[in-house]
Amino acid sequence: MQPITRRTNAPRTPQGAADLDDFDASLIRALQADGRASIHDLAILLGASRDFVAQRLQLLTHGGGLRIVAALDPGFVGHHVLVHAKVEVDGPIAPIAEEVVQLPDAVFVSMTSGPLPLVFESRHGDSHELLEVLDHVRGLPTVRRVLVSTYVEVLKGFFVSHGQTDIVLDRIDYELIAVLQQDGRTSYRALADTVHLSPSSTRARVQRLIDAGVIRIAAIKSGSFSRNRLAIGVGITIDGSPEPIRRFIMESPYIDFAVRSHGSFDFIATLVSASSAHLLPVMDAMRGLPGVSALESWTHYDIVKEDYARTLGRVLVRE
Repeated sequence: MQPITRRTNAPRTPQGAADLDDFDASLIRALQADGRASIHDLAILLGASRDFVAQRLQLLTHGGGLRIVAALDPGFVGHHVLVHAKVEVDGPIAPIAEEVVQLPDAVFVSMTSGPLPLVFESRHGDSHELLEVLDHVRGLPTVRRVLVSTYVEVLKGFFVSHGQTDIVLDRIDYELIAVLQQDGRTSYRALADTVHLSPSSTRARVQRLIDAGVIRIAAIKSGSFSRNRLAIGVGITIDGSPEPIRRFIMESPYIDFAVRSHGSFDFIATLVSASSAHLLPVMDAMRGLPGVSALESWTHYDIVKEDYARTLGRVLVRE
C-alpha cells in the first residue's frame, strides 16, 4: 500500500478514470487503517471535499465490492491453527471453489494463476479439525493434491490487532460485535438503539473492544479485481536468516498481508497495487534478499470468498 500523507491544499475533485482510480485506492487504504474514520477526517486526509468522499465511499460499498467490517482476533475465539492451502485441480476450477466456499472454516477462497489454481485459507481450533477439512478437500472430484502451509505468525493482515489484553465480554459486547461484523460503520446511534445504551456509552464499549485487540474494523475489497487493485500472492522459501525478509515485509507499503509459516513456504505474502509496474520491482527486490532461496508467485483472478465474520459469526450469534 502507498503511504498516505495529510494534504493541506484546498479540496480537489479528481478528474478522469486514472485520477479516480488513484483516489479510490487511497480511500480504501485509509479505511484499511481505520474503518470507522469519519467522512470529515477522510476528506482532510485525502485533500477532497466531504461530499466527494461520501459519494465515492457510497459507490465503492454499494457496487464496488468494498466492505467495512469488524474481524475478531482468531486466538480470542479459540482458532489457533491457521493455514494457507494451494489446490491442484484436473478440470474446471469453479466447481471445486464453490465446494470449498461452503466449508465453515474457510475464510478466504480465490481462483488464481499457476499450476495450483485454487487458494484457500482456513482456521481451526486444533489439528484434528484441520485434518478433517483437508481430507474433505482431497476427496473432492478432480482434486489432485493440496499443498499446505501453517501460519506461525501473522505479520500483516486485515484481522491482526495491534495487541491483546485480558478482557471479559458480556451480552452487550457480543451484540455490538455481531452488528459490526456485518457493517463496521454502523452509527453509534444505531448501535446504541440495538443494545439500549446511550451513544456515548456505546462508543466507549466499541473503543474498549478495539483497544483490547478483540476486534479490528477495516475495509476489505472482495471479488474480481479492477484497475485500482491487482493482487499477487508470493510464497518464499529461505535457506538463511529470516530477518532480512521480515524487515522487508514490514517496511514495504505494497505488502498487504504476510505471515511466517512452515510447510510448503517459510513466508507467504500478498502484494497489492493499482499496477503490476509497482509490484514487479517489489518481487525482484524480494528475490535478491539474503536468505531467499526460492520465490513462487500467483495472481489472484477472482476472490470468491473473503468472510472473516462469517466463520467467527457462529461463535457470536445474535439472539
